[in-house]
Amino acid sequence: MNLATPTRLLVALAGCALAVLPSTPPTPISTPPPGSGGTGDEVVQTQWGPLGPADRDFMNRVKQAGLWEKPAGEKGKAKRADQPKIQEASKHLIEGHTLLDNVVNRAGVLLGVTLPTEATEEQKGWLAEMDAANGDEFDAVFANRLRAAHGKVYAYAAQIRAGTKNELIRILSTQAMITVFDHIKVIEDTGKVDFAGLESPQPLAPPPAASGAPEPTGDNSSNNADASANPTDGVIPTVPEGTKFTRTAEQGVFGENNGVFFGAIAVLALALVGMRVISRSKKKSTSRRSKSRSF
Repeated sequence: MNLATPTRLLVALAGCALAVLPSTPPTPISTPPPGSGGTGDEVVQTQWGPLGPADRDFMNRVKQAGLWEKPAGEKGKAKRADQPKIQEASKHLIEGHTLLDNVVNRAGVLLGVTLPTEATEEQKGWLAEMDAANGDEFDAVFANRLRAAHGKVYAYAAQIRAGTKNELIRILSTQAMITVFDHIKVIEDTGKVDFAGLESPQPLAPPPAASGAPEPTGDNSSNNADASANPTDGVIPTVPEGTKFTRTAEQGVFGENNGVFFGAIAVLALALVGMRVISRSKKKSTSRRSKSRSF
């Protein structure tokens, strides 16, 4: 039986299928005008989901963190070259904020949010303390200022990650939590953190009372008010490692085209098998002819 003809037909069909496979272009990303991301309590609709006041506040704090924590790392490297633990913490601060700076800058462009370009007066004061200190005194200022800031902002980043409706802010806050936690560890590894001086955690407010149940009274009400305060009052957040702000950032390797890609691979494999069958068929046919001639 000659398999060449049906196999050729199979290969031709496979080629046609490969040619007509749909090619879905990546979702276009528009860049809004600077300052169009909203102000105050305004909620702006973006292609990544709504962007509200807490989202903008978080972006500003991430950007502002790099404006004093990266210089703090540079001071640590310059002033304590003989202290390996301070050097290691400084290295993490510089690298983490360099990467995250790129991330938050990109987010600002895509969301139309204008970010700060200068450290606050309070942050400048912390850096001035480090300038004025030397030796063990510098280590104490360095470790405790940075550890206090990172501890408070870690909770804030988690709060944003848990509730934001915006895809880019979810990515940014996830990366921020990773980097903040890394910074907390290396700062604590210096052995210079005064844990007794850190703000003690507060229990969460109790769940709402059932219908008809009496409202809780007593000292707990003041504790609940403290727990509901802004977790970043007086503290600037830290930053994470870089990430890509595209529609395919949290999808497969080929974004939304994974099914198309693997379908194309399957068709191509089928075509190759068909070509191999044709080749073998031709060899067998040639062999049979030569044998018949020998007789």
